[in-house]
Amino acid sequence: MEKEINIDFKAFFRIIWNEKWRIIIVTLFISILGLTYSLMATEEFKTQGKILPELQSRGANSLSQFAGLASLAGLDLNSIASSGIDAVRPDLYPDVLSSTPFYLELFKLKVKTKDNVELTFEEFLHKSIEKGKSIDDKLVEKYKVDNDDILILNKLVERRIKILRNRLYSSIDKKSGIITITVEMPDPVVAAAVARFSMEYLMNYVKDYRTKKLTNDVEYLERQLSFSRNKYYSNQEAKARYSDQFQDMALQSADIKRERIESEYRISSTFYNELLKKYEEAKFKLHQETPVFKILEPPIAPSVKSSPKRTVICLISIFLGSFLSLIYVILKDKNYHLIFN
Repeated sequence: MEKEINIDFKAFFRIIWNEKWRIIIVTLFISILGLTYSLMATEEFKTQGKILPELQSRGANSLSQFAGLASLAGLDLNSIASSGIDAVRPDLYPDVLSSTPFYLELFKLKVKTKDNVELTFEEFLHKSIEKGKSIDDKLVEKYKVDNDDILILNKLVERRIKILRNRLYSSIDKKSGIITITVEMPDPVVAAAVARFSMEYLMNYVKDYRTKKLTNDVEYLERQLSFSRNKYYSNQEAKARYSDQFQDMALQSADIKRERIESEYRISSTFYNELLKKYEEAKFKLHQETPVFKILEPPIAPSVKSSPKRTVICLISIFLGSFLSLIYVILKDKNYHLIFN
């Protein structure tokens, strides 16, 4: 049969009363440590920006407003809409803002602090986050390999990227599709600038991904169309000149040359018109696939710091000091034997 454990509250409060000064001193000491830490800790400011991207697939309905114009030009909007290209999935957007190329571009960003001091973000990071500490030469050493296809970083850059990944992050609401970008920095103005840069980087990255191939296609067709147009106009002029010069001649040699000129004219005309159609289709497709973003909430420079939360730190310090001192006096001289019977 298990023994029942009883707590003697009179003995417990008597021990606390007898050790009250020890408890007060320990609690006060730890509270002072917590207060000192809260006063010495660097103030941090957090800001957020929100983006609403377009729906991933718009289909033929997105170009219905151009149906009349397209029919006059001989374009098939159904074929254009059905040949859409793959897009960056919205759930991958946070990965874009945690990639190494993004942080390398961020380091080059020119920012202004709340004191209106202009510097690069990398300089700000060293001054405000790294506290301007001297940099060990070993941290800036890297492999000396002449290969542009491989990204080679030194330990300092790798360490800074790791620091920033804990200060800059993004998330996406799967129901609404809203992308939230959060930045925390020691300077409120810099925090807002970094958040704004991150939003623009993400939007430009997705736009470039979605439209790069189509843009190249349009540029290529534009060059070919210019060449084809010149050839078509040249054959058109040659046909007109020949008709003016040999209009009444019935020689067989003249008929053969006329047929050749007209054949070249028809070929160049057909090729030019087909190329023009492809060019217009490519421009329609480029318009369709260009993503649209709406900034729902622009990042602002916060006026209230996000940390340290001095009140919370002080309360935790008082609780911790009281708890540790109580544990000590209960264990001291085996006082727990008097409390637990």
